[in-house]
Amino acid sequence: MRRQDIQLLALARQGDAAARSEAGRRYLVGGDGFPRHVATGMEYLSHPSVRDRIETARTIAESLPLQDLLQLQQDEALRKAAGAGSLLAQFKLGVWLCLQHSRVDAGLSWLEAAATGGHVEARQAVAALRQARAADALPAMLRGVSGSAAVDVAQVATMAARQAREGGSLDLLLDCVHAALLLAPRLTHGLSDLVVAAVLLAEREGRELRGLLPEQVEASLEMAIARGERDAACLLGRALCGITHSGLSPARLATGSNMRKGVALLLRAADGGRDDAWLDLYAMHSDHRLSVSNPQLARFFLEKAATLGQAEAQRKLGALALRAATTLAESEQAIGWLHAAAAQDDAHARRLLHSLVLPVAGDEATARSAIEQLRQSDPWLAMRLTLARDFGLTKLEALSVDPAEGRRPWGLLVGRNPFITQARLSAPRAVPALTEQAAQNLARAASFFEQSRGDSNAFEGDLRRRSVRQRRAFERLGLTEDLFFAEASSTQLESFRLGPKWAFRAKKPLELALAS
Repeated sequence: MRRQDIQLLALARQGDAAARSEAGRRYLVGGDGFPRHVATGMEYLSHPSVRDRIETARTIAESLPLQDLLQLQQDEALRKAAGAGSLLAQFKLGVWLCLQHSRVDAGLSWLEAAATGGHVEARQAVAALRQARAADALPAMLRGVSGSAAVDVAQVATMAARQAREGGSLDLLLDCVHAALLLAPRLTHGLSDLVVAAVLLAEREGRELRGLLPEQVEASLEMAIARGERDAACLLGRALCGITHSGLSPARLATGSNMRKGVALLLRAADGGRDDAWLDLYAMHSDHRLSVSNPQLARFFLEKAATLGQAEAQRKLGALALRAATTLAESEQAIGWLHAAAAQDDAHARRLLHSLVLPVAGDEATARSAIEQLRQSDPWLAMRLTLARDFGLTKLEALSVDPAEGRRPWGLLVGRNPFITQARLSAPRAVPALTEQAAQNLARAASFFEQSRGDSNAFEGDLRRRSVRQRRAFERLGLTEDLFFAEASSTQLESFRLGPKWAFRAKKPLELALAS
């Protein structure tokens, strides 16, 4: 280093503001005997004695290319220098504002100011804008300045896209990514991340992609998958299988279809934690028209999705299991799945559960008032009548059911009636709880009957005695049986116990539950 350079540094360290500014400038540009070292230059120029000067802002804005200014968060210095009349700063700021907002008019005034002042590249940019159509104005302007040493347009466009991603604006992100892809010589990992981010944002918002070519999206997803990203595997897997999800058309994500590769990617995504991919795998393997059709594997995927808490999978698994149920255990398990789906506000599951409960006529308020009157003299009968209305029980079922033994997480199991000899009338039946209130009433009844089991047997007696007490209570209060008990023939009750018969009776809601 020359003697005068050493003297300049000595003056800068002693607090000479002019020397500090000059040393900072030389480090930024790397000239006049100084090596280029941006960090050291910024350290000199950020000292309190010089950092607020307009000259310092001009030095920073004119010495560094736009991408470096943005990386060092020197936006304010760029604006100060542009406002102070620096043509180079005006040019850089104009380009950045156009990219940042994806609108030419956002930075046009600065570009025109620099062009008027004689800045050659700004004149090229303005000329390109005037010759282009409105829809192609921004790409034309960017191509016009793509050879500038002051701006690496592809890198700056990528920075604008990252900023748009952080802001959560899909339209702005797509515009910025589109501009970056137009100018970048090849697809980089950074650009592929931005493309994947745009696709995920479009999926989350239920919107279609625009401005991105399918081959660009597919290549970006492939790069992300190679890094182990499960979301990218799920997106490309769906596209290759022809699945439209959240408004994303497969044709916008991939150049063609490949069922086996798509299924493999979906399995990879599901295994990596994308629980919704299990349902996609079920849909592919349950379709007999597809080459990957496999009913046993489809059932496995559906059970995986249901176990992980997906309401749609729980509803479909419950509906399929109930349709095929021939035993009480199978019916109970199926109703359990439907109940889990209904707890997540699945309307189709609620309709299927309603199809398993017999209707009870009569005014709710009148029935509850009568039950409260009975509770004082016969609490056991009051509990039975409450369950009869909540679960649509027949008179025989209501007077013989054991709430303590029959309570289930999903509702009530009306056990085999020991007082009835006819098999079709005495067979057990599973009845779901349609409301939270019904479940709470069942819990109270189960607790009450469990605690008073000895007293209950002595007080209630057999079915005949219970029936007499019920009839006398109704006569005393002027009540009718249809206010509390459901009416059903043995044939109707049989359809609740066998899945195929229930499926025939509930054909319409069942079809909707499996199709949706």
